[in-house]
Amino acid sequence: MAGKDDESKERKEGEKPKLSAPPPTKKSIILKNLLYVLLVALTIVGILAYLSFDPQDLSDVEGYESDSSRLPVGGRDLGAVLKDAEKNKRAVRITEEELNKYLRRTLKFEQGGWFKSFITARGAWIKLEEAGIEVIIEREIASWDRRHTVSMLLEIEQTVREDGGADTTGLKRKWGKWGRSKVINGFVMLTQPSFRALKEAYAEEIKRFWRMLGSFQIKISDGEIKLTPPEAAPLRKKS
Repeated sequence: MAGKDDESKERKEGEKPKLSAPPPTKKSIILKNLLYVLLVALTIVGILAYLSFDPQDLSDVEGYESDSSRLPVGGRDLGAVLKDAEKNKRAVRITEEELNKYLRRTLKFEQGGWFKSFITARGAWIKLEEAGIEVIIEREIASWDRRHTVSMLLEIEQTVREDGGADTTGLKRKWGKWGRSKVINGFVMLTQPSFRALKEAYAEEIKRFWRMLGSFQIKISDGEIKLTPPEAAPLRKKS
């Protein structure tokens, strides 16, 4: 018995002590959770990027032309139309078709950056509906023969005064679309550089339009936009 006890004692003394892992710190837990969130976000972005190549059906956009090289003939200079309306306090109506033909005549839209060699910029389009103004950017990957669309919906918030004028309280970006899929504002921000370039291309018209919203009442409906100054007779739709 004594011999066995001695052997057992020697075996225990020869064994290395078991090391237990220290409990995770608060910092390591936070970093781990952030990593999971980042992986999920990247996965979602990847899926949405893929879905953006299932483009919106733009056939219902008035003034749309799949071949952007075919320029429309004639049409009003909408920059001059806004200038006259602001200066003379005139009510003005602009249709969706007019807006898109104006963009086709005046916009020099080229793809830049790393994707320039294999992505072609097709155009920018405006869709007017009661929900707001949807701005759509269309591109094409020639090697895939696939179209790609991204968009954002803008809503103008106004309060109408007693004299018929209006005070603009804000411009809200409601949501956007990658292809046909609707996305929240956070993902729209990833495509912000493209929309910023479009805004800069029409800086003068947008500045004038925004200035008019300080007093003109705006009404957006399917296919048209109306701007009415204070105490002006409302515009009637042409029959």
